[in-house]
Amino acid sequence: MKSRPFALAVLAGAVLASIADCGGGKTAAVPTPVTTPTPVPSPVRTDLGTTNFNVRAHGSSSFNVDFPPVGMLDVTATWPGSSAVAIYATDQSCPGINEVLSAACGILAKAYTPGVKPQKMSFQTASGKIYTIWTANNGTLTEPVSMSTGITTTGPIQQPPSQPTPAPVGSPGTPRGYPTPTDLAPGPVTQLKAYIKSIDRGGFEYRPGEQDSAGNWIVHPGEFVVFDVTQRNGAGLICNWIKDPDWSVDDPDGVLTVKDSTIPFFLRTTVDHKGHFELTAHMDGIDSNVLRVTSIANGN
Repeated sequence: MKSRPFALAVLAGAVLASIADCGGGKTAAVPTPVTTPTPVPSPVRTDLGTTNFNVRAHGSSSFNVDFPPVGMLDVTATWPGSSAVAIYATDQSCPGINEVLSAACGILAKAYTPGVKPQKMSFQTASGKIYTIWTANNGTLTEPVSMSTGITTTGPIQQPPSQPTPAPVGSPGTPRGYPTPTDLAPGPVTQLKAYIKSIDRGGFEYRPGEQDSAGNWIVHPGEFVVFDVTQRNGAGLICNWIKDPDWSVDDPDGVLTVKDSTIPFFLRTTVDHKGHFELTAHMDGIDSNVLRVTSIANGN
């Protein structure tokens, strides 16, 4: 039989007796453990950059913020002239400015006070979302707008989110940017949004999308334009799909030249001259919105 347990028991008894004898036979008070509270992460604002663009009289401009972290996204727009400029934020599923102005799309935030500059708005973001920021010029003159964006999160973000400036072709910021299909919500696809992914004026100089007062998207001869499509399920979440999209191009004026693309979602085109054309995407039995596009001379 091993004697170590007995020795430990004797030692423990001696210690207890010693404690009991201290202070006139009273048992010493056991100190209360002090719990150190976990520090609450401080809010941290990350600057997402500034975008400069022109907005025609009675026209609009827009860009997407792709998959920002959960937080409070803030937008500030300023311009030098006297035009009344309004800014709006929607989910990326909204097809155009006319749907924004008619409240056919859910408005997450807006700022429109005539005579006030700058205009500011903010809204709460959710995980796995793409948001569209719209600028509408209600004046009679073209306005050069400078728009800055930032996001405030609980603690620093792990990596910078996508910038609001239109991204070069092939960069992250589309559903194909997810590492694996398991990162997407389950299908089936019930909604399909076709939109302009990027407009390259030349030399990788990008500009935001632009619409005229009739809701036509505006491009110019010589630009390289990439169209994209986003698929969503019945809950409005970007979801898995079965078959890659197909594009229908109605181009009676022969405005476009379609280029090869290694990404089936992208319709890569060059704008050859002035005219009008329309695009529609199709996926898993669902048709997208119709993109109506007019090519006009730059500066018109």
